[in-house]
Amino acid sequence: MLYDIIFILIGLGLVAKGGDLFVDSSIYIGKAFRVPRFIIGGTLVSLATTTPELVVSAIASRAGDSGIALGNAVGSCVCNIGLIVGTVALLTPVEVDKRDFTRRAAWMVSGAVLVVLFTWDRTLSRPLAGLLMLGAFAYLGWDYLNIRQHRAATAGQESESGDTSGLIKAGGWFALGAGLILVGSNFLVESGQSLAAALGVPSIIIGLSVVAIGTSLPELVTGVSAARKGVPDLSLGNIIGANVLNLYLIVGLSGTINPLTLDAFTQFYSFGWLAVFFTAVIALAARTGRFHRTGGLILLALYLFYVAGLVIAPMIGAAL
Repeated sequence: MLYDIIFILIGLGLVAKGGDLFVDSSIYIGKAFRVPRFIIGGTLVSLATTTPELVVSAIASRAGDSGIALGNAVGSCVCNIGLIVGTVALLTPVEVDKRDFTRRAAWMVSGAVLVVLFTWDRTLSRPLAGLLMLGAFAYLGWDYLNIRQHRAATAGQESESGDTSGLIKAGGWFALGAGLILVGSNFLVESGQSLAAALGVPSIIIGLSVVAIGTSLPELVTGVSAARKGVPDLSLGNIIGANVLNLYLIVGLSGTINPLTLDAFTQFYSFGWLAVFFTAVIALAARTGRFHRTGGLILLALYLFYVAGLVIAPMIGAAL
């Protein structure tokens, strides 16, 4: 068990560093091609920061572990809103572009609804997982069209950056980040499975907690960094885009590799909390048009209750 914990910590460190390199290089590449910050957050950075979740869930699904594969994706959505949006809002108020937020939130909610419907019988078949994958491609295509429209509308205007001299270096850091994420993800899945067996808890608990938090570290690093640099809109776009990709791309790919199965606890607890956090983040944005410190405290408090439930649930199960 001690070795499992050590390898989980090593895996978390590799995933965090790899995700950090991935994010930094993605931001540079986006700026070099003159893509606006919020769209960088919703596309390039979202793709970069969700790579740990993608690799971990794909490896877990291939190993036949639906608990980590599904728990990682759903748990990351909860962590993204509760822990990361809550933390960023505590650091600095985040203004919301209601039109763009509403459109992206619609993608996020529709992804959650489809995942719940497709797993109503506690399984996710390959055909339904394939439909989720198509939804991911549709979202990325929609975002690409938004980028094209924005660039056409701002043609000839001065951009934040158009310097492409460092693209080769950025590409190298991008590749290194991907390699670190791959190695770290293997450690997380294998040691997470062993730790769950040693503790006598379902792997879904490890997936929803330790693994989900670990694979969300790049989003957390990005969010805190963006808040400190005075560009929290990049972080918000990243979180919404990451959640869309978690639900459509990551759950879809995992179910395509191997059909996923879930138990009653996963269906009731994780999906129930997913609805709570999605409702909270949309209500806060709609009410004030911004995320402020009070809203951040609300989201962080909800996240603490969520984590406490993950700790208490196995104890109740063991007692019964």
